[in-house]
Amino acid sequence: MSGNLPKPCVLMLADRPGWAFDVAAQAISRRLSDEFEFRIEYAELEPDLSKHRFDLFYVFFWGETYHQGFVTDPRRVIKEISSHRWENEDEYGRLTAAQAAEKYLSDAGTLLTPSKRLQAIFAPYRHVRHAPNGFEPEEFRVLGRRSGKLRIGWAGNLNDRCKGVHDILRPAAGEDFELSVAGGDCGHSEMIEFYNSIDVLCVASTAEGEPLTLVEALACGCFPVCVDVGIVPELVRHGSNGLIVNRSPAAFQAAFQWCAMNVDRVREAGLANAEEMQRTRTWDHVSRHWREALRDAYGGLTARMAEPTAHPQVSSEHPGPS
Repeated sequence: MSGNLPKPCVLMLADRPGWAFDVAAQAISRRLSDEFEFRIEYAELEPDLSKHRFDLFYVFFWGETYHQGFVTDPRRVIKEISSHRWENEDEYGRLTAAQAAEKYLSDAGTLLTPSKRLQAIFAPYRHVRHAPNGFEPEEFRVLGRRSGKLRIGWAGNLNDRCKGVHDILRPAAGEDFELSVAGGDCGHSEMIEFYNSIDVLCVASTAEGEPLTLVEALACGCFPVCVDVGIVPELVRHGSNGLIVNRSPAAFQAAFQWCAMNVDRVREAGLANAEEMQRTRTWDHVSRHWREALRDAYGGLTARMAEPTAHPQVSSEHPGPS
């Protein structure tokens, strides 16, 4: 962009402050502020978006509708397909990919996903760009060598039934293993301490496209025991740097027993995970995908809207909370 022209404005709509979408929005806005101007708002707070100038509108949740009262041109809207809830949860219809694309994605001209699996699922119906999430290496790293008996943990929103904590992980742990849990209200400093206090990080979700806890835990030297969901096969090589298991208490219990019998291997693999993530998955590494997507979306606008004096007209009317 020319130094004499204002930067394109990107309004990013996350769900709530401090959660995974907000983490990504903050990271991207820091990395790409040389080329774009960012503003982050939260659907939970029902902001009046008509007060803001924007060229592009980035919507983190594919099922979000709040923005529709403020922008009607799909070329301005970028949506992220971040989960599989459209296919396996009643709230969103238990749809096919074709049905989900029609119902939830027709308001967006550009689609992104952090998951290659989701990219392939929607490829027959829409062009979807791959834009993985990263982590801040200053915030998530190995603090020291682990010792003592094997420790198993899980992190996330305990109120989300898709996570499998109550029906899968706690029965798997039983009386033989202690399952440490970090709820969704923990700050970054608490989370790095938590990840470094455990050896094994579990993912038992049915719907997540890219569990951010998996990325952060690997960066902190954890060994993952996961179901085959979302980006798990992109990051976990079964039997090498982690285990991919069936979604049942028995399968997780067997995995826990193997880890307990092979603690040294688990910890060596965890350290290798951290080194690999530092080389490949920091926000500095992955933000280029987001830059390319925003450039293309902005370039796709009309010549009139690309002029420095032309800004989108927004409506002051908006629907209630989605």
